[in-house]
Amino acid sequence: MKKHTVRTLRRLSQGIFLLLFLFLFIQTESKGLDKLGYPVKIFLDFDPLIVISTLLSAHTMVAGFFFSLILVVLTVLLGRVFCGWICPLGTLFNAVGFLNKRRPSPVHRNWHSLKYYILFFILASSLFTVQVAGIMDPISLLIRSLSLSVYPLLNFLVRAFFDTIYALHIPVITDGSEWVYIILKKVFLSFGQPYFLQGIFIGTLFFLILGLNLYEKRFWCRYLCPLGALLGILSRFAFLKRSVSEGCTSCGICEKVCPNSAVIDRNGTWRGPECLYCMDCDDL
Repeated sequence: MKKHTVRTLRRLSQGIFLLLFLFLFIQTESKGLDKLGYPVKIFLDFDPLIVISTLLSAHTMVAGFFFSLILVVLTVLLGRVFCGWICPLGTLFNAVGFLNKRRPSPVHRNWHSLKYYILFFILASSLFTVQVAGIMDPISLLIRSLSLSVYPLLNFLVRAFFDTIYALHIPVITDGSEWVYIILKKVFLSFGQPYFLQGIFIGTLFFLILGLNLYEKRFWCRYLCPLGALLGILSRFAFLKRSVSEGCTSCGICEKVCPNSAVIDRNGTWRGPECLYCMDCDDL
């Protein structure tokens, strides 16, 4: 396979799943209930962290149990491919991370264990019927941030933009923009978009998490993501395992390009559960 082919396929996969997620999100209509509706809920159904924490707290089988098993089996077979190839939030982190040209700081290497403590806290809380997985789970975080902050903000900005154009009363501009506005109302803008008091706080937190990638690439994935921690534990049993080849010259290049610091040092020490199977090291 030609150099960079795997990287291209991975980015294509990430883009497809991100667009699919956004499409399903826009197609999901609020029913005024506390429960998230379909079709975007299908992403949560595949989320084993949400399923396990719900099972522990509610002591009942949840609808997405068998869907989540698919991701569990996939991880046991191939490792953390969800994190490297599918996760829509991880794709957004990659996009922001392109602006960060800094090398990961070794001083933060010991922070990887933090996400495992967060995972333990979530599961332990679930045993006492305290459900906090929705706060830190990446899919829940993304859906909540888009629903309460980002999407309402975009609706407001788009409507304000076209209201300004119409207020100018310039026929050429008004007529030219009318068909664009009609299309946006059909495929993107919501009818009677509600706004939420907590939207400012949630939006600020969301953009802060995105901004952490300017400090260190995939900061959330490295140190904070509880779903990544769960999949990392499962990946210890993966049939497909990455390893350092005998031809390794200890040049340290793979250490620099690894997006999740799975390569610890130039001696080829490998932290398997941190590997996202992005295959960037194969392109060297």
